Amino acid sequence: MASTRAASPTTSSSPDRPGADRARAGGLKLALKVRLGWLILVATNRLCRRRVVGRSCEKRRRSGEPVRGLYALWHGDLWHACYAMRGEPIAVLVSTHRDGELIARIVRRLGYGLVRGSSTRGGAQALREIVRYVRDEPGDLCFTIDGPKGPAREPKDGILYAASRTGLPIVPVGVCVDRAWSFGSWDRLRIGKPLARVVVAVGDELRVPADVDHRELLARYGPQLTAAMAAAEARAREALC
Repeated sequence: MASTRAASPTTSSSPDRPGADRARAGGLKLALKVRLGWLILVATNRLCRRRVVGRSCEKRRRSGEPVRGLYALWHGDLWHACYAMRGEPIAVLVSTHRDGELIARIVRRLGYGLVRGSSTRGGAQALREIVRYVRDEPGDLCFTIDGPKGPAREPKDGILYAASRTGLPIVPVGVCVDRAWSFGSWDRLRIGKPLARVVVAVGDELRVPADVDHRELLARYGPQLTAAMAAAEARAREALC
């Protein structure tokens, strides 16, 4: 009689365990950074004396004005401005740059919507998302106009292009802090010290016509945008006095 042998069970190929572990560890690390960053942002803002001057788009809508806007911020002012304006129907344009995911998760925890992309990476996708948001959602949009990598306080053309394509006005936002820690980051980030006075000022609208050539936007309207940002910051500085 011929002998029989039990067939060896077949084993399916196992996934790349080290790769899965690294991905899991990276996700945990990001989650911890988000939690810590959010806690620090909330704590430092609560320890400051905040004031908002000027009327935001949402406040104007509540008084009956049919207005929407594209808020313009310097990247280094995001820390205090995003906390001061939380609770308003605003979506923040967050870069697809490496640090963008961290910022995106923190601002989402503050209640903001998100549009992903920038003028330097994924710009076409970001514009499509901006147009979709303006068409389908009732709120406003916020741009850090010198992001994602600077130079600091030199505007990119992304918000100008968005304003020309959507017809919405640019609303500059200035921030002034009387006592702050300054950091060596490219955006000159400032965080108010305990009991510092922080003023966030909403400036005057800037409109960009629809018929401006994309290649001429920054040359024609960049200086006006820079001046509008300076005027909003001056308004914040005056409110500190």
